[in-house]
Amino acid sequence: MKRTIIIATALLSSAFASAQKPETIETFLITEHEPEWYGTQAEAWQKEVEADPKSEWAWRNLFRATNYHDMFGGGFGQDQDNSRTADIIRRMEQAIPDSYVLNLSTSRFCLSTDTAARRGDNIRRAIELMPRDACAEDVNYLACRLWSIDPFNPLVSDMFTKSYRLQFYPTRIMCFNRNALESMQPRSLYFANGDILLAPMKMLQDALGLRQDVTVIPISYLHSPSFLKALCDNLGIEPIQADAQDYSEYGQEWFRHFEAAIIKQLIAKTKRPAYFSFDILMQTALDRDSIYNEGLLLRYSPKQYDNFAVAMKNVEEVYHLEYLAEPDMVYDPWETSKLLDRNCVTLLSNLVQKLKKKGKTQQADRLQGILSAPRLQDLLKE
Repeated sequence: MKRTIIIATALLSSAFASAQKPETIETFLITEHEPEWYGTQAEAWQKEVEADPKSEWAWRNLFRATNYHDMFGGGFGQDQDNSRTADIIRRMEQAIPDSYVLNLSTSRFCLSTDTAARRGDNIRRAIELMPRDACAEDVNYLACRLWSIDPFNPLVSDMFTKSYRLQFYPTRIMCFNRNALESMQPRSLYFANGDILLAPMKMLQDALGLRQDVTVIPISYLHSPSFLKALCDNLGIEPIQADAQDYSEYGQEWFRHFEAAIIKQLIAKTKRPAYFSFDILMQTALDRDSIYNEGLLLRYSPKQYDNFAVAMKNVEEVYHLEYLAEPDMVYDPWETSKLLDRNCVTLLSNLVQKLKKKGKTQQADRLQGILSAPRLQDLLKE
């Protein structure tokens, strides 16, 4: 996000805040705005709440706008219980107690005194109260939150199936995840962080029944003792004991070493193939010498092997990449779709010459044609 703020623009924005119409506050994965935009939207939705104090939709958007304004504008400070977001939560508790939107909101932000929310009770309650016409983003969010506290509850699969049917994620993100999922070895472990690299893959498994032998593991969830225990039980291995305090010597980087240690234990105990999203080396302190690029994913291996042969096989037999070059496909509003496309080009471009050296001219030309699509080349220049 651009953080440079022109003072005159900020003042002008504030002066005309009352004229701004309320808009649905979407996740920043789709479109990210400046803090001032969220601030003016909070003012607009406040008027909607004042007009109808029982409107859950108005409260939902007032909370989201305020929360993002605090999050991106540094409004939380040292005491989150005294933030604007906390004030919205308290007001909702008075106006719409035990409502769907209140439970949904406290699953994103709860007061330090709300022990029930800290246990995750509000997540289950929000799902119980969820209206039939709940928006796709909120359904997907609750699916992910339930996954984090009760990963093998059948309701997790039901929620991701509902999210898939609501078509929350655009085609380009779903295509990337399907290619990645289909390229893994049987009974693999897949480690990643971020909604666009996890939820769509879980949807493909739960809604379409694809590659259910693969265990999808959000790295950030490994910090939850309950999630880690449930995961170990499901994998049929002894519980992994991990204490974050043991990694305090690494300072602010402690979590990268903590997560890497758990990942290595899971791989060693299960003896299963292990794959990672392309950003794993930024996320954790795993040994680079044991990570190999197989096309769209990275694979862990303590021994060297011909990973380029596997990557070429994926391009030839597994990946469906033509969607990248479709000239009539207009980019969806998700900025993150472009991120995945950039990674496709970066990870696959070095295979073109290798295919040619192997005498696989037809496959090389096909891949070169896809990667040379004007839209992809323009994307790399951005």
